[in-house]
Amino acid sequence: MMKMKHIILAASVIFALTACGKEVSEGKNDDAKLEFDAWIAKNHPGIQPTALGSYILEETPGTGDPVADSSYVRVRVTCRYLDGTVYTTTDEQLARQLGKYNSTGYYGPGVWRLSGNGLYAGLEELVSGMRIGGSMTAVIPGWLNTFNRYSSAKQYLKKASGTNYIFSFTIVDAFSDADRWESDSLSRYLAANYPTAVKDTAVDGFWHVVLEPGKEDESYTSDSTFYINYVGRRLDEVIFDTSIADSAKVAGTYSASGTYEKKRVNLNDDDYTKNTLAGSSVIKGFALGLSKLHPEGRILCFFISSLGYGASGSGSSIPSFCPLCFEIADYTEE
Repeated sequence: MMKMKHIILAASVIFALTACGKEVSEGKNDDAKLEFDAWIAKNHPGIQPTALGSYILEETPGTGDPVADSSYVRVRVTCRYLDGTVYTTTDEQLARQLGKYNSTGYYGPGVWRLSGNGLYAGLEELVSGMRIGGSMTAVIPGWLNTFNRYSSAKQYLKKASGTNYIFSFTIVDAFSDADRWESDSLSRYLAANYPTAVKDTAVDGFWHVVLEPGKEDESYTSDSTFYINYVGRRLDEVIFDTSIADSAKVAGTYSASGTYEKKRVNLNDDDYTKNTLAGSSVIKGFALGLSKLHPEGRILCFFISSLGYGASGSGSSIPSFCPLCFEIADYTEE
Protein backbone atom coordinates (compact mmCIF):
# COMPACT_ATOMS: atom_id res chain seq x y z
CA MET A 1 0.00 0.00 0.00
CA MET A 2 0.98 3.42 -0.55
CA LYS A 3 1.58 4.26 2.92
CA MET A 4 -1.11 6.02 4.66
CA LYS A 5 0.21 9.06 6.50
CA HIS A 6 -0.97 12.49 7.34
CA ILE A 7 -0.82 14.74 4.24
CA ILE A 8 1.25 17.84 5.15
CA LEU A 9 0.27 20.98 3.30
CA ALA A 10 1.83 24.43 3.71
CA ALA A 11 -0.43 27.01 5.31
CA SER A 12 -0.42 30.58 3.97
CA VAL A 13 -1.69 33.63 5.76
CA ILE A 14 -4.16 36.00 4.07
CA PHE A 15 -3.88 39.50 5.47
CA ALA A 16 -6.97 41.60 5.88
CA LEU A 17 -7.23 44.94 4.15
CA THR A 18 -9.50 47.72 5.21
CA ALA A 19 -11.44 49.87 2.74
CA CYS A 20 -14.19 52.38 3.51
CA GLY A 21 -14.44 50.99 7.03
CA LYS A 22 -15.23 47.47 5.76
CA GLU A 23 -12.98 44.43 6.10
CA VAL A 24 -12.19 42.71 2.81
CA SER A 25 -9.94 39.76 2.12
CA GLU A 26 -6.95 39.62 -0.17
CA GLY A 27 -9.08 37.65 -2.60
CA LYS A 28 -7.14 34.36 -2.83
CA ASN A 29 -9.70 32.28 -0.98
CA ASP A 30 -12.60 34.32 -2.32
CA ASP A 31 -11.85 32.94 -5.78
CA ALA A 32 -11.15 29.48 -4.38
CA LYS A 33 -14.49 29.48 -2.57
CA LEU A 34 -16.37 30.57 -5.69
CA GLU A 35 -14.83 27.66 -7.60
CA PHE A 36 -15.46 25.23 -4.76
CA ASP A 37 -19.08 26.35 -4.33
CA ALA A 38 -19.66 26.02 -8.06
CA TRP A 39 -18.33 22.46 -7.98
CA ILE A 40 -20.62 21.60 -5.05
CA ALA A 41 -23.66 23.16 -6.77
CA LYS A 42 -22.98 21.22 -9.96
CA ASN A 43 -22.16 17.84 -8.43
CA HIS A 44 -24.17 17.83 -5.20
CA PRO A 45 -26.98 20.39 -5.49
CA GLY A 46 -28.91 21.09 -2.32
CA ILE A 47 -26.38 19.49 0.04
CA GLN A 48 -25.85 21.35 3.33
CA PRO A 49 -22.44 22.13 4.83
CA THR A 50 -21.16 21.29 8.29
CA ALA A 51 -20.49 24.09 10.77
CA LEU A 52 -16.99 24.64 9.37
CA GLY A 53 -17.97 24.20 5.74
CA SER A 54 -17.30 20.58 4.71
CA TYR A 55 -19.91 18.46 2.93
CA ILE A 56 -20.82 14.92 3.96
CA LEU A 57 -21.68 12.90 0.86
CA GLU A 58 -22.25 9.51 2.49
CA GLU A 59 -22.24 8.24 6.06
CA THR A 60 -22.75 4.86 7.69
CA PRO A 61 -23.03 5.21 11.48
CA GLY A 62 -20.78 3.04 13.61
CA THR A 63 -22.03 0.88 16.48
CA GLY A 64 -18.92 1.05 18.65
CA ASP A 65 -17.78 3.53 21.26
CA PRO A 66 -17.74 7.25 20.44
CA VAL A 67 -14.47 8.34 18.85
CA ALA A 68 -14.54 11.59 20.82
CA ASP A 69 -13.60 9.61 23.94
CA SER A 70 -10.21 8.70 22.44
CA SER A 71 -7.03 10.49 21.37
CA TYR A 72 -6.24 8.29 18.37
CA VAL A 73 -8.23 6.52 15.68
CA ARG A 74 -7.20 3.80 13.23
CA VAL A 75 -8.68 4.32 9.80
CA ARG A 76 -8.82 2.88 6.33
CA VAL A 77 -8.82 5.82 3.96
CA THR A 78 -8.77 6.89 0.33
CA CYS A 79 -8.16 10.52 -0.53
CA ARG A 80 -9.13 11.93 -3.94
CA TYR A 81 -8.96 15.24 -5.72
CA LEU A 82 -12.27 16.76 -6.82
CA ASP A 83 -11.84 15.28 -10.29
CA GLY A 84 -11.80 11.81 -8.76
CA THR A 85 -8.07 11.16 -9.15
CA VAL A 86 -6.76 9.17 -6.18
CA TYR A 87 -4.10 11.03 -4.22
CA THR A 88 -3.43 8.30 -1.65
CA THR A 89 -5.09 5.15 -0.38
CA THR A 90 -4.69 2.37 2.16
CA ASP A 91 -6.65 0.02 -0.09
CA GLU A 92 -4.21 -2.48 -1.62
CA GLN A 93 -6.66 -3.69 -4.24
CA LEU A 94 -7.40 -0.15 -5.38
CA ALA A 95 -3.68 0.67 -5.49
CA ARG A 96 -3.09 -2.34 -7.72
CA GLN A 97 -5.97 -1.40 -10.00
CA LEU A 98 -4.56 2.10 -10.39
CA GLY A 99 -1.03 0.87 -11.02
CA LYS A 100 0.17 2.62 -7.86
CA TYR A 101 0.95 -0.48 -5.82
CA ASN A 102 4.26 -0.42 -3.94
CA SER A 103 5.59 -3.82 -2.87
CA THR A 104 7.25 -2.37 0.23
CA GLY A 105 4.50 0.11 1.05
CA TYR A 106 2.18 -0.39 3.99
CA TYR A 107 -1.38 -1.49 3.31
CA GLY A 108 -3.60 -1.41 6.34
CA PRO A 109 -5.29 0.96 8.76
CA GLY A 110 -3.35 4.11 9.53
CA VAL A 111 -3.45 6.09 12.76
CA TRP A 112 -4.82 9.61 13.05
CA ARG A 113 -4.13 11.67 16.17
CA LEU A 114 -7.17 13.64 17.33
CA SER A 115 -5.45 15.48 20.16
CA GLY A 116 -3.06 18.42 19.88
CA ASN A 117 -4.13 19.54 16.40
CA GLY A 118 -2.72 16.34 14.95
CA LEU A 119 -5.33 16.14 12.21
CA TYR A 120 -6.67 18.50 9.59
CA ALA A 121 -9.32 20.79 11.09
CA GLY A 122 -11.94 19.62 8.58
CA LEU A 123 -11.26 15.95 9.28
CA GLU A 124 -11.24 16.47 13.04
CA GLU A 125 -14.69 18.09 12.91
CA LEU A 126 -16.07 15.06 11.06
CA VAL A 127 -14.25 12.27 12.89
CA SER A 128 -14.91 13.58 16.41
CA GLY A 129 -18.65 13.00 15.98
CA MET A 130 -18.32 9.39 14.80
CA ARG A 131 -18.31 5.96 16.43
CA ILE A 132 -15.99 3.01 15.88
CA GLY A 133 -17.11 1.08 12.81
CA GLY A 134 -18.53 4.15 11.12
CA SER A 135 -17.74 5.18 7.55
CA MET A 136 -17.93 8.52 5.80
CA THR A 137 -17.23 10.16 2.46
CA ALA A 138 -16.89 13.93 2.66
CA VAL A 139 -15.64 16.85 0.61
CA ILE A 140 -13.34 19.13 2.56
CA PRO A 141 -12.35 22.52 1.12
CA GLY A 142 -8.69 23.45 1.05
CA TRP A 143 -8.89 26.08 3.80
CA LEU A 144 -10.02 23.37 6.25
CA ASN A 145 -7.11 21.11 5.32
CA THR A 146 -4.85 22.81 7.83
CA PHE A 147 -3.36 21.84 11.20
CA ASN A 148 -3.96 25.36 12.50
CA ARG A 149 -7.09 26.16 14.48
CA TYR A 150 -9.29 29.23 14.20
CA SER A 151 -12.46 30.38 15.91
CA SER A 152 -14.91 30.19 13.00
CA ALA A 153 -15.50 29.06 9.44
CA LYS A 154 -14.93 32.65 8.33
CA GLN A 155 -11.51 32.73 9.99
CA TYR A 156 -10.45 29.51 8.24
CA LEU A 157 -11.49 31.03 4.92
CA LYS A 158 -9.43 34.14 5.62
CA LYS A 159 -6.30 32.60 7.15
CA ALA A 160 -5.72 29.09 5.78
CA SER A 161 -5.32 27.54 2.36
CA GLY A 162 -4.72 24.13 0.89
CA THR A 163 -6.01 21.58 -1.58
CA ASN A 164 -9.63 20.45 -1.85
CA TYR A 165 -10.00 16.74 -1.10
CA ILE A 166 -12.64 14.05 -1.01
CA PHE A 167 -11.95 11.74 1.93
CA SER A 168 -13.53 8.29 2.19
CA PHE A 169 -12.67 6.60 5.48
CA THR A 170 -13.77 3.94 7.95
CA ILE A 171 -13.02 4.03 11.69
CA VAL A 172 -11.48 0.65 12.57
CA ASP A 173 -10.47 1.29 16.17
CA ALA A 174 -9.84 4.06 18.68
CA PHE A 175 -7.60 4.36 21.73
CA SER A 176 -6.13 6.96 24.07
CA ASP A 177 -2.69 5.57 24.95
CA ALA A 178 -0.60 4.79 21.86
CA ASP A 179 2.21 3.00 23.73
CA ARG A 180 -0.21 0.78 25.61
CA TRP A 181 -2.20 -0.04 22.46
CA GLU A 182 0.95 -0.94 20.54
CA SER A 183 2.38 -2.98 23.43
CA ASP A 184 -0.84 -4.95 23.81
CA SER A 185 -1.00 -5.58 20.05
CA LEU A 186 2.66 -6.61 19.89
CA SER A 187 2.30 -8.85 22.94
CA ARG A 188 -0.58 -10.73 21.28
CA TYR A 189 1.40 -11.04 18.06
CA LEU A 190 4.40 -12.49 19.88
CA ALA A 191 2.30 -14.91 21.93
CA ALA A 192 0.90 -16.31 18.68
CA ASN A 193 4.13 -16.32 16.65
CA TYR A 194 7.13 -16.19 18.99
CA PRO A 195 6.07 -17.58 22.38
CA THR A 196 9.69 -17.69 23.61
CA ALA A 197 10.09 -13.92 23.25
CA VAL A 198 11.56 -12.30 26.35
CA LYS A 199 10.09 -8.98 27.49
CA ASP A 200 12.60 -6.41 28.66
CA THR A 201 12.16 -5.51 32.32
CA ALA A 202 13.85 -2.12 32.06
CA VAL A 203 12.52 -0.73 28.78
CA ASP A 204 8.78 -0.81 28.08
CA GLY A 205 7.69 -2.12 24.71
CA PHE A 206 10.77 -4.19 23.85
CA TRP A 207 11.08 -7.98 23.41
CA HIS A 208 13.79 -10.19 21.95
CA VAL A 209 14.03 -13.77 20.72
CA VAL A 210 17.28 -15.76 20.67
CA LEU A 211 17.63 -17.56 17.32
CA GLU A 212 21.24 -18.62 17.81
CA PRO A 213 22.70 -18.16 21.31
CA GLY A 214 26.33 -17.96 20.22
CA LYS A 215 28.79 -17.66 23.08
CA GLU A 216 26.29 -16.95 25.85
CA ASP A 217 29.06 -16.79 28.46
CA GLU A 218 30.66 -13.85 26.61
CA SER A 219 29.33 -10.35 26.02
CA TYR A 220 30.43 -7.45 23.91
CA THR A 221 31.31 -4.24 25.78
CA SER A 222 32.34 -0.68 24.99
CA ASP A 223 35.88 -1.94 24.42
CA SER A 224 34.73 -4.44 21.78
CA THR A 225 34.86 -4.05 18.05
CA PHE A 226 32.33 -6.24 16.28
CA TYR A 227 30.28 -6.35 13.11
CA ILE A 228 26.71 -7.29 12.29
CA ASN A 229 24.30 -7.83 9.44
CA TYR A 230 20.66 -6.99 9.93
CA VAL A 231 17.23 -7.15 8.32
CA GLY A 232 14.42 -4.76 9.37
CA ARG A 233 10.81 -5.87 8.91
CA ARG A 234 7.31 -4.77 9.75
CA LEU A 235 5.18 -7.34 11.55
CA ASP A 236 3.67 -8.37 8.20
CA GLU A 237 7.17 -9.61 7.24
CA VAL A 238 7.77 -6.86 4.65
CA ILE A 239 11.46 -5.88 4.62
CA PHE A 240 12.07 -2.14 4.72
CA ASP A 241 15.82 -2.05 5.39
CA THR A 242 18.78 -4.45 5.34
CA SER A 243 22.55 -4.57 5.14
CA ILE A 244 22.38 -7.67 2.93
CA ALA A 245 22.22 -7.17 -0.84
CA ASP A 246 20.39 -10.43 -1.61
CA SER A 247 17.71 -9.64 0.99
CA ALA A 248 17.26 -6.15 -0.48
CA LYS A 249 16.86 -7.60 -3.98
CA VAL A 250 14.23 -10.07 -2.81
CA ALA A 251 12.40 -7.30 -0.93
CA GLY A 252 12.53 -4.89 -3.86
CA THR A 253 14.48 -2.28 -1.88
CA TYR A 254 17.83 -2.78 -3.54
CA SER A 255 19.64 0.33 -4.74
CA ALA A 256 22.77 0.27 -6.87
CA SER A 257 24.05 3.22 -4.87
CA GLY A 258 23.42 1.51 -1.53
CA THR A 259 26.11 0.05 0.72
CA TYR A 260 25.46 -3.61 1.48
CA GLU A 261 28.04 -4.98 3.87
CA LYS A 262 28.43 -5.92 7.50
CA LYS A 263 28.34 -2.90 9.80
CA ARG A 264 30.67 -1.98 12.64
CA VAL A 265 29.05 -1.60 16.06
CA ASN A 266 30.17 0.61 18.94
CA LEU A 267 28.49 -0.03 22.27
CA ASN A 268 28.08 2.31 25.21
CA ASP A 269 27.92 0.32 28.44
CA ASP A 270 26.32 3.18 30.37
CA ASP A 271 23.61 4.25 27.91
CA TYR A 272 22.28 1.90 25.24
CA THR A 273 20.76 4.82 23.30
CA LYS A 274 24.33 5.89 22.46
CA ASN A 275 25.12 2.63 20.69
CA THR A 276 26.08 3.38 17.09
CA LEU A 277 26.19 1.51 13.79
CA ALA A 278 28.89 2.38 11.26
CA GLY A 279 29.49 5.52 13.29
CA SER A 280 25.89 6.73 13.11
CA SER A 281 23.15 6.86 15.72
CA VAL A 282 20.23 4.46 15.38
CA ILE A 283 16.67 4.27 16.66
CA LYS A 284 16.35 3.24 20.30
CA GLY A 285 14.86 -0.21 19.69
CA PHE A 286 17.66 -1.19 17.34
CA ALA A 287 20.26 0.24 19.71
CA LEU A 288 18.87 -1.85 22.57
CA GLY A 289 18.87 -4.93 20.33
CA LEU A 290 22.62 -4.48 19.76
CA SER A 291 23.12 -4.77 23.53
CA LYS A 292 21.34 -8.16 23.57
CA LEU A 293 23.66 -9.81 21.04
CA HIS A 294 26.36 -12.28 22.13
CA PRO A 295 29.40 -13.22 20.02
CA GLU A 296 28.39 -15.50 17.14
CA GLY A 297 24.75 -15.03 18.11
CA ARG A 298 21.62 -14.10 16.18
CA ILE A 299 18.49 -12.52 17.60
CA LEU A 300 15.16 -10.99 16.70
CA CYS A 301 14.14 -7.82 18.51
CA PHE A 302 10.64 -6.38 18.52
CA PHE A 303 9.64 -2.95 19.76
CA ILE A 304 6.90 -0.36 19.70
CA SER A 305 7.12 2.86 17.72
CA SER A 306 8.19 5.05 20.65
CA LEU A 307 11.49 3.14 20.34
CA GLY A 308 11.35 3.46 16.55
CA TYR A 309 9.88 6.07 14.24
CA GLY A 310 6.98 7.19 16.41
CA ALA A 311 4.12 9.32 15.15
CA SER A 312 5.93 10.40 11.98
CA GLY A 313 6.81 6.98 10.57
CA SER A 314 9.51 6.77 7.91
CA GLY A 315 9.02 6.93 4.17
CA SER A 316 6.33 4.89 2.46
CA SER A 317 7.22 1.66 4.25
CA ILE A 318 6.80 2.56 7.92
CA PRO A 319 3.52 4.22 8.89
CA SER A 320 2.95 6.18 12.08
CA PHE A 321 2.78 4.19 15.32
CA CYS A 322 4.23 1.07 13.69
CA PRO A 323 5.93 -1.68 15.77
CA LEU A 324 9.04 -3.10 14.12
CA CYS A 325 11.19 -6.22 14.07
CA PHE A 326 14.93 -6.45 13.41
CA GLU A 327 16.95 -9.61 12.89
CA ILE A 328 20.52 -8.95 14.01
CA ALA A 329 23.39 -11.40 13.54
CA ASP A 330 27.03 -11.20 14.62
CA TYR A 331 29.31 -11.26 11.58
CA THR A 332 32.59 -10.40 13.30
CA GLU A 333 34.11 -13.70 12.20
CA GLU A 334 33.89 -14.96 8.63
